[in-house]
Amino acid sequence: MRRAERARGPSHRRLTGLMIIALSLAGCQGTGGSSSMRTDSDDAIQALQRVNEAGVKCWMDSAGFEDLRLIPELDTTVGRPRLLLLEKGKTRGLPLMVIEASGAPVKIETYGPLSGTPSGERVNADIGRWSAGSLTCQA
Repeated sequence: MRRAERARGPSHRRLTGLMIIALSLAGCQGTGGSSSMRTDSDDAIQALQRVNEAGVKCWMDSAGFEDLRLIPELDTTVGRPRLLLLEKGKTRGLPLMVIEASGAPVKIETYGPLSGTPSGERVNADIGRWSAGSLTCQA
């Protein structure tokens, strides 16, 4: 019986490890607050620059965002341009929200743990408004 248990042990550990990895990756995909919206823009970087500028102005000093920072990753040689909402003071770890743009016309997607919160809902509403041409901070 011990020999059979040992034979199953490493396989069971591998399966457990794979499950942990899968659950970790699933956490990056967000929850029900994730969003996908089309814009009139044909340039993903330009669309995210607009969101970044308005986001810095409207989000960073307001309630729900005071402990966050907005990091632009617009270098398209590495992949899709995106903006990351991270906890202030943390240099490692997963972003709380990812704002990513691709295609022509541009499609902006948001996902991450912050998506299902009131702050995530505000991000999605603001991006929709800013993509339509308005740069106001509140609807």
